[in-house]
Formats: sequence, structure tokens, C-alpha cells
Amino acid sequence: MTTQLERGAGVAVWRQIAQILATEIGERRYGEGQPDDRLPSETDLAGRFGVNRHTVRRAILGLAEQGLVNVEHGRGTFVQAGAIDYVIGRRTRFSENLEQHNLKATQQILSVRKGAAEPIVARALGLRAGAQVFRVEILRRSVSDDGGIGVPLAYSHNYFPARRFAELEAAFRRSETISAMLAAHGVTDYTRKESRIGARLPDAEMARYLAINRQQPVLTVESVDVDDVGAPVKYGVAYFAADRMQLVVQGEPS
Repeated sequence: MTTQLERGAGVAVWRQIAQILATEIGERRYGEGQPDDRLPSETDLAGRFGVNRHTVRRAILGLAEQGLVNVEHGRGTFVQAGAIDYVIGRRTRFSENLEQHNLKATQQILSVRKGAAEPIVARALGLRAGAQVFRVEILRRSVSDDGGIGVPLAYSHNYFPARRFAELEAAFRRSETISAMLAAHGVTDYTRKESRIGARLPDAEMARYLAINRQQPVLTVESVDVDDVGAPVKYGVAYFAADRMQLVVQGEPS
């Protein structure tokens, strides 16, 4: 592998290192087809290029800004496998989306809270101001090839009318899926009424759950799901790591 750097050539050393590593990533020396998709450690790279770790860290940040790698604190730096197409249509299901890419998903309920609906939540769910709702915080990940916890893909806040879904907490304890919880309350199917797509920089909590830095943008999807008679059953805001997920809006068949 190339290790020679040109000192005083007018190109910062960290940029030269980033260019070399980007070329090696493009040649698939890391990632798909290799035993490990993890880049060598900062210490190893510093030794290879004869520089300090700060210079290596700046090079890795440059690669992350290009979407070539993802830095997971405490684990290392991993080559990005490419964004997963996430289809948003009339029936939008996270697990089914990943299955289209031969991937499995896992869902973790982070918190369940009951309280008065904020105005935007009440309007979306067709409730009076201050009506009681459940707020469910969810983290979704892919499942790694060895069955372990994979890469975090989406973090979301989901709101449900408390009066209609009175047994929500017990239902989620039995099965940590929205579909199972709704089915337990008689909603056997639901569809997407609307989705609003945007982008923003993550706050500290989002960045922590998605294992990204706060300079990496997230895609946002604000949505309303309804039952078979058009009554709102869920209002949600999902945050996707933009370098891991690509949103695909699918029109209705004619």
C-alpha cells in the first residue's frame, strides 16, 4: 500500500492521507469482500504514514464528510456499505424495506411516556388540544451477519392517542413492534396518509443514538398513519442517518 507523502507539495498532509485511503476504499481493500470493513486504528495509520494521531484523525473526518466511512465511538472507523433505499409509499414498514435488501432489522423501545399532546401532535392525530397521548421513542438498527446488533439506521418519536390505545405499554412489552401493538387494539392494517421530508443537523441525543457526529446531517420524515376508515392512529417523526439511508418516494399505482 502507498505510504509515501509529499512534504511541502502544497497539499496538506492530512488531505494526502485521506486521498490515499479513499483510493484504497475505492479499490475495495476494505469493506465488501474483505475479512473486516474496519479501517486500521488511528495508531496503526499514524505509524504507517509517519504522522501524529491528530493528523490521521483529521484525514478520517475528511473521509466521513465525503460519506466514505462512519466513525463509531468505541468501536472504530468503518467503510460505508452504501445507502439503503428506503421506500416511502402507501404502506411503509421498516422491516419490509430492509428485507428488500436482504437485511434484517431490530427495533428497540427506548422510552414510553404519557402526557398532553403538543399542538402539532394534536392536529396530526385529530385530537383536541391537550388530549392525552403516548410518546414512544424507538431506535432501529440493521442486524449484523453474525446476528449481533448492527448499524443504527433510524431514531424516531411516535405518538398514539392514549384513549384508543390504552394498553399500549403492555402490548409493547409483549412485542416491540408498532404493527403488533396496533393489532392488539384491533387495527389489523394501517396506511400512510402523508409524509413530509426534510433535513437537519442532529442534536446531541440523535447523534448519540445514531452513532454519528453532530456535523453529519440527518433526513427527517414527519408522517401520519391512518386505519382502514381514515382515522389517524400514529403521528411520527423519524430521523435517518443520511449517509446510510436514501429515501425513495413511491407513487400510487394507476
